[in-house]
Amino acid sequence: MSNKKKKPAAGKSVAGKTNSGKKIPDNKKNNGKNKSEAEKQAQRVREERLKAERERAKKSEDIQKRREKQRIKDEKDEKKAEAKARAASSVKNEVESVRRFFKKLGGRLRYYTSKEFLGSFRYSRILIFIVLPLVLIGVGIYFLLLTPLVAVPSEIRELEFSGRIESGLTAKPSAFSESQQAMFIDSTSARGTDEFQFYFNTNVVIDDNGKTENLRFGNPQGNDCILVATVYDDDGRVLYRSLGLDEGKEINSARFFEEIAFGTHDVKVAVNAYNGETNEKIATKYAEITLSVGV
Repeated sequence: MSNKKKKPAAGKSVAGKTNSGKKIPDNKKNNGKNKSEAEKQAQRVREERLKAERERAKKSEDIQKRREKQRIKDEKDEKKAEAKARAASSVKNEVESVRRFFKKLGGRLRYYTSKEFLGSFRYSRILIFIVLPLVLIGVGIYFLLLTPLVAVPSEIRELEFSGRIESGLTAKPSAFSESQQAMFIDSTSARGTDEFQFYFNTNVVIDDNGKTENLRFGNPQGNDCILVATVYDDDGRVLYRSLGLDEGKEINSARFFEEIAFGTHDVKVAVNAYNGETNEKIATKYAEITLSVGV
């Protein structure tokens, strides 16, 4: 057996040496390892950067959605505030007008009952100039109390119409002739303007679930306007409100909004008329009706 050591083949190394017997420098190994680590680190940085960008984009999108929702809510709140302000302004103007009227009336009464005035007229003239005007004023106040301006709450009188019309499932062509509709109009005894007409059942029967099949709210053919009916009690609580009702249509089936106690209740129905093209309000009328619940 030979004791000679085997030499590595040309170009190969053994135990960190080249075939010439020289060691491989350690810095070349380290350079390769460092390059690999640097590439991995760069990849992690890119991935983290992309992830951060996606998170920023998502946050930006969420912020935009929240801002849009807030904008829509602010617009709705602003419209509600404007409507309340208009209603409050209308009531304030009405109260101020009534106050001025009674202030002027009080001044007149003080003058007509003064010694100066009474001393200059005979009693027959007192009857003409004091008693008769007071009677006329009383009659005028009575009829004023019967007008929609006083009998119908301002939030119902000033109701805005959005253009929503009752569907064909609810509002159907009236089955009554013009003469029958005229009879219903007379029996409704509505008070207010003569610019439009409507009819409504004066005794509406309601079941325990708040439904009725005999509302008989009709918009006669000759109106040329859209009607919206609101049923309310003495406290101003809205019990039922229809959508827009076209001319020649009638509503019989309806469900009331509020729970109504068993028995009979005297309430009112106010009807606003609107222009079918502009949705602007034309006028208001009201009538007194009876609700019979479970009777």
